[in-house]
Amino acid sequence: MKGLRNPGLFTLALVCGYAYVVSIAFKPYDFSYLLKVTPVLLLALIAFLQKGSKLSNRQTYVFILAMLASASGDVFLDLDRNLYLKQALGSFLITQLAYLYLFLPMRDLTTGRRWLMPPLAVIVVFLLYLISHTAGALLVPVVVYCLVLLAMAFSALLVKNNLWINIGGMAFFIADALIGVNRFIISFEYSTTVIVTIYISAQLMIAWGLLFHRGRESARSLV
Repeated sequence: MKGLRNPGLFTLALVCGYAYVVSIAFKPYDFSYLLKVTPVLLLALIAFLQKGSKLSNRQTYVFILAMLASASGDVFLDLDRNLYLKQALGSFLITQLAYLYLFLPMRDLTTGRRWLMPPLAVIVVFLLYLISHTAGALLVPVVVYCLVLLAMAFSALLVKNNLWINIGGMAFFIADALIGVNRFIISFEYSTTVIVTIYISAQLMIAWGLLFHRGRESARSLV
């Protein structure tokens, strides 16, 4: 399978992801989580089929771990995003750590995108301050998760010549920040649809950047 670059499975993952977004309007329905996890499981399959080509074997397994952990978190949030939030945080913590592992070797410390890092840190500190008033026993897990999420976002911004990962990492950060806002600060209308749309887009962009992007063209700066 070395060198495989067939985007067919990726297209299917994209279709399933946004089909789930559309299906939110019809919830609750039985086994909705199966459609929700299909995109990331397909991305894991793509990585396995391309093992040893775009990514090393170790990187491939780390990416697959990220997708399986994401699938677990997706199930918890789909079942009850309030009751199973701690379990979802644990699952996505694994995903963030895996992405951090994958992004760090690709970093470019001279990138002009570094200016985005201080504002992101300020946003996280401000959100944690607001969340601290209502999080209760979840405060420590939320703080740990937010710090790792911030590190992932930083590492995604620093990735060289890969705008897919740059934007995908930021989108993941935004999706998780909105979960915190909706759960602990103030709920907003259509929160599930908005958050899931951003989250699925983030996963697809990151996966494309890791599995398909060839880096032939220099990614444009965000500045």
